[in-house]
Amino acid sequence: MAKKKRGQKHKNETTSVKSKEYERPKDPQCLVFSQGSLQKETDTLVSDFRKILQPNSIAWMKKSKIRDIVSVCRPMNFTHMVLFSETEVGIYMKICRLPHGPTLTFKVKSFSNSHDIMSLLKKQPSNATKFLVGPCLMTNLQLEEGEPHLKLSARMFLDMFPTITPNTANTDAIQRCCLIHYDAENEVFDFRHYSIRVIPLGLSKAIKKFSTGKVPNLSKFSDISEFLTKSGMMSESEAEDDPANEVTVNESKGAGEETKASKKSSVRLTELGPRLSVELWKIEEGLMDGLVLYHRIIKKTPEEKLELEKHRERTKQLREQRKREQEKNIKAKMKRLEEHKQKCLKGMRDYKENLANSDDDERDDDAQYFKEEIGEDPDEALFDKVQPGKKRKADVEDRTQKKIKKFQNKKKPGSDSDSDDDDNHYSRGKGKPREGRMSGKGKGKGKGKVSFKSHGKIRKAIPSGKKTKKKNFNKK
Repeated sequence: MAKKKRGQKHKNETTSVKSKEYERPKDPQCLVFSQGSLQKETDTLVSDFRKILQPNSIAWMKKSKIRDIVSVCRPMNFTHMVLFSETEVGIYMKICRLPHGPTLTFKVKSFSNSHDIMSLLKKQPSNATKFLVGPCLMTNLQLEEGEPHLKLSARMFLDMFPTITPNTANTDAIQRCCLIHYDAENEVFDFRHYSIRVIPLGLSKAIKKFSTGKVPNLSKFSDISEFLTKSGMMSESEAEDDPANEVTVNESKGAGEETKASKKSSVRLTELGPRLSVELWKIEEGLMDGLVLYHRIIKKTPEEKLELEKHRERTKQLREQRKREQEKNIKAKMKRLEEHKQKCLKGMRDYKENLANSDDDERDDDAQYFKEEIGEDPDEALFDKVQPGKKRKADVEDRTQKKIKKFQNKKKPGSDSDSDDDDNHYSRGKGKPREGRMSGKGKGKGKGKVSFKSHGKIRKAIPSGKKTKKKNFNKK
């Protein structure tokens, strides 16, 4: 096999590098988490609402600071943020567009968790693959009709969910839907979450059992035709269907073929939960801070709005001025620290130079003094010039020889030789006299140095008939 030349890339390698470039997801990414302390039911509502937006909701980022989210929203493609908070008055839900707003504040009138909804169903759906694709949005809100606050709400809801093109969308992949209905009389938004099932029409219940792959119990029938033609085997859905629930679903015959066969089917919706009924309370221009565009209760006159705008502008200028002052103070502090560091380093260098010069001068003076007093030049080893902070090699060798000699002359304790006696003529193995004790026959406190019996003599003075008790000795 021929070897590939070095320094030359294959054409396929260059194309593969270009294909591995990072591509941002086109679907919106929503963050759903709580703000402050919540009750157990409200905390469950937060997790249920996060499931509605899956897989476009971030599950691992449950709580974080808003400033941190704003700083990373662009590189991580976070588009919306949903906050749930609870006060003594009620429960509030805020929907924010990242990173600059606007912010919609809703007050929750009533809600039901997914567990409460699923407990009412006779047959609970347990297909986890439904949450691998985002839900489709169904709403009666219009972008071009109604009041301005309703138009803005409709735009916010539409941007939260992935867009679906009817001509190119895969109908089999859409298995969930989110219904947002606006009641104009009560001014309430109702949230519902359903799973979608498409059931073909014109099939009996017996044929549906065979189509699912399950083999029914045929022990009571002599022929399979009896099972198929048995009365009462019509499906329950066919009795409830009406022409309004019938849809025509296109099914492709094969891969790459443009011709498609159509069949009639009925649509079944199963509620998954949660349920929410909310009221639009306030709309702010910025990210939870800005000009109030709409308020449900408080109404401002044009003069009051102008005054609020001026106050907000003054606050913004003051904040920018403080920010500039802080940056200036930080630069001045870093400059002072750098000057102090250079000053300390210069002082350390000067100290080392002065120390080296002083040692040289002292050694020169000692040699000159020796020459003047004795009349001869001193030996080179006597006043050897060494660098400051380092030990002389001769001193180290002398000290080592002394340690070796001391170790060799050291005698074991209890030896009788007199060669190792110290200056006071006491053997190393014998105890030295102590002050304040009397030896021999005398008793009482003595003054001055008094002779003391050695350890061997004390042991001989003990009568032979008595036995001494040893410490830490246990008889078995």
